[in-house]
Amino acid sequence: MAAALALLGAWLPARAAHAAGSVTIVDRSPKENDGRWKLKMTINYGGTPHLGHIPMLFSFTPTVHYERALTDQSPDKPILNRIPLHNQQSINESMDVGFSDGSGKIFSRTKFDFVLRRDRGFEAGEYDLVIKRASDGVQMGTKQKITLQGDNEVIDRRAIVFTGTKKKTDDKAEKDGAEEGDAAEEAPESEPAEADAEAPSDEAMSEAGPPDEAPPPVEPKQGGCGCRLSPDEDVTPIALPLVALGAVAALARRRRAPRGEPRAPR
Repeated sequence: MAAALALLGAWLPARAAHAAGSVTIVDRSPKENDGRWKLKMTINYGGTPHLGHIPMLFSFTPTVHYERALTDQSPDKPILNRIPLHNQQSINESMDVGFSDGSGKIFSRTKFDFVLRRDRGFEAGEYDLVIKRASDGVQMGTKQKITLQGDNEVIDRRAIVFTGTKKKTDDKAEKDGAEEGDAAEEAPESEPAEADAEAPSDEAMSEAGPPDEAPPPVEPKQGGCGCRLSPDEDVTPIALPLVALGAVAALARRRRAPRGEPRAPR
């Protein structure tokens, strides 16, 4: 009998060290409002706390994620998929829970609202909530299961469909290639190059300079014919006296002839 009482006395303090008080949530399935969920709670401390505000740790562990997805069966309207989660990291939120009023009187129970926000990592789905005292890690009440109702971001899970855009592009390229081939067959097989057909201009000839071989010299004609010699041609010594003699004879004959008489025919 004494051993049983000793065992019971050892068990009761151990149980009290692991859990204390109770937690009651008014609505376990709050609805999302502007990216936030509000939890209304009542916490019984299990006795009168020694302080008016007790620091507590709220741990939310995701268990089910609410996925909204577009599928091949529902390509226009998202469907809801409840995806179970395992071994997820908890989202921890700290808060000082007040057990006193404005006059400073301390009570054993309190009511307060706890707000969850998307920018803190919360999404629509199911969570396990555990509340502990920050000072000694003692759990307040039992584990609570809550459901955050709302619309998560839509995920497109439809199968990828390859359109015929690439095939049309290939067909167009083949058609253009065939047209170019037909145009090449209709064109003459060989056309003289434009550069070869044009003769070199005088300006190009002058820029090119004189040819390597000069033209052969022209031999001067013998005898006096009254022709003007070019400055480049050489006058031989025999031709000059003959030309001068012929000129003198013609001038003397013209002076001897009487004026008014007809000249004898030659």
